[in-house]
Amino acid sequence: MTWVTPATGLIIGAIAIPILLLLYFLRLRRQSVQISSTMLWVSAVEDLHANSPFQRLRPSLLLILQLLALLLVIFALMQPQIEGGSPRAGKHIILIDRSGSMSAVENGSTRLEDAKDQAIDLVNTLHGGGIFAGSGGETMVITFSDYAEIVIPFTDSHQQLEAAIRSIQPTHGKSSIEEALKLARAYTTNVDPEQAGIAASESAQLELFSDGQISDMGQQALQRGEQLRYYAIGSESISNVGISAIAAKRTSESSEDVQVFLSIDNTGSNEEERDIEILIDGIPLGLQQVVVPPIVDGIPGTVSVVFVPFSMPRAGVIQAIINGNDPLVIDDKASLAISSPKELSVLITEAGISIIRTVLEGMPLAELRQVSEQTLLSMISSGEASNFDVIVARNVNFNELKQGRYLLFGPPPPIDAFANFVEGEGQVMLVAKEDHPVMRFVRFEDIVVTEGHHVVTDTNVETLLEGSGWPAVHHFKGNGIQIVYVAFDPLNSNWPFLRSFPFFVFNAVQYLGRIGDPLTEMAKQIGQSITHEVEIGIKTVTIEEPDGRKHIVVVDPHGQVSWGPIRLSGLHDVTWGDGNLRVIAINCPTQESMISTVKNISIGATTIESSDRGGRSFIQLWPWALGLVLLVLLAEWWVYQQKVGGRGRGDRGIVWGIPKKRSTP
Repeated sequence: MTWVTPATGLIIGAIAIPILLLLYFLRLRRQSVQISSTMLWVSAVEDLHANSPFQRLRPSLLLILQLLALLLVIFALMQPQIEGGSPRAGKHIILIDRSGSMSAVENGSTRLEDAKDQAIDLVNTLHGGGIFAGSGGETMVITFSDYAEIVIPFTDSHQQLEAAIRSIQPTHGKSSIEEALKLARAYTTNVDPEQAGIAASESAQLELFSDGQISDMGQQALQRGEQLRYYAIGSESISNVGISAIAAKRTSESSEDVQVFLSIDNTGSNEEERDIEILIDGIPLGLQQVVVPPIVDGIPGTVSVVFVPFSMPRAGVIQAIINGNDPLVIDDKASLAISSPKELSVLITEAGISIIRTVLEGMPLAELRQVSEQTLLSMISSGEASNFDVIVARNVNFNELKQGRYLLFGPPPPIDAFANFVEGEGQVMLVAKEDHPVMRFVRFEDIVVTEGHHVVTDTNVETLLEGSGWPAVHHFKGNGIQIVYVAFDPLNSNWPFLRSFPFFVFNAVQYLGRIGDPLTEMAKQIGQSITHEVEIGIKTVTIEEPDGRKHIVVVDPHGQVSWGPIRLSGLHDVTWGDGNLRVIAINCPTQESMISTVKNISIGATTIESSDRGGRSFIQLWPWALGLVLLVLLAEWWVYQQKVGGRGRGDRGIVWGIPKKRSTP
């Protein structure tokens, strides 16, 4: 049991109890009256004793009841409370864990909400809440996850502390306490250079509210004078199934088909069966049932899930969802943002009629630059051509090719794979590799070539279009060079007059320009910042978090946007201008899927057991004491009425101590 205002009760008790006793010692004297009979000497003697100060105190039921009522009032003024442990006097620093695992739901509320309730109970213990409240020193509040934050500095205001604790919002980051301890020590550091560490009389007691799943707790240590009390939040016997990893890749470098891979973890002691759903831009695409093995020797059970490949030629969002009830929902979803296609820059050289440039002018390119053959050769030699995504050349005789991506028509490129060739005779097209992105939607059956180059290639060259006499279209990759090579001049064929020609040029430029680019955007972690670049002239962008909170962010003069730290996992929408949208996917840290509460934690070489308060709140005893006061007062009134009523019936012959004259019968 703890007392919020013990000094107030003791002071009032020390004053009131002696006064009550003194009143019983010093009763009012009765008036002296001469009497003619000795029958009333006994009563007179009693009156004499009653008016004598400091006589022997005789037993009195009324006195006992009055003392009991007074003691109960004093008891209530001291505001007794029943709680798990007695807090140390002086300064206190409340450390509240708000990492991802604290979002687990138990008994209808999250662990963070339970931690906030218990922290407020501690504030009530330290600073009270009534008009007779005593002082519990000063208290500050710090929250931590992957970064620490001071919620409120040292104060003795109960109202400010409670409001600050209520304002704490969850994060989905990993739990790290190092920064929180540094902040705490910064406010309690001893500045005396002759005294090492913190004096026990000056240090603040650390009050830690957490489930104990703190990644760096073992790397920390308590300094001299520091004391830490640990309040374990949550249950030890709780299981969780979550997505620990998600990845996606193309089935091949030349394919638009995407395959998704998942890793599912089970931190419970029982085998779990779950349905895993895959969605593209919110549209369900597939469902797969898996059985996840239980945890063994502290290592979570893991199962890998591979989904059937699906086509995804453009940007979008892939989501994986675990269906079913789970105490921790933040790791039941994982997302990947597929990168938006970039606008390409193209450098082109054509000898003769510009048939290829005409096609490229109809494409959404960032830059299209046409140069002469000599300029192109000079730019390749100097390395300037590497600033372009794709180099297109028709009927150009190259001396060398440096690293880059090329779409070439006519003479074979100067590399060993195309070194052996002869003049090719006229032919028609027979077979194409239609699953290759370059040949997608290209109708080749009507193409007729009058002449070209019959190239004998090695194993590094892939044939995309085979003619009746020699291969017509090749794909080469090696030594940092990517080439789509057409072994004839389009003007020596009917191809420029067919619909398939612009399809081919578009496919080839898109394929070469984007090959090797990452399928997904660079992953961001909780605690980092979202950065983005917008058009010059845009003043603000709106960032919407997964919980619906929106933030208006000002764009700097260079078109750069930065906002953070990232607080929640899920999809973050960045919008600006006329409906421009970028989606950023943030996933829950893997270590936060472990949600079983640790009852005893170790900080350095010190093992700290959890407080026995558990999840209980304080039981306020003073309202019960006041209720008992009312009952005692009612009992005293009843006893008094019985005494007064009895004296009136038994002593009818006496009025004010004078016997009445009796009538003669």
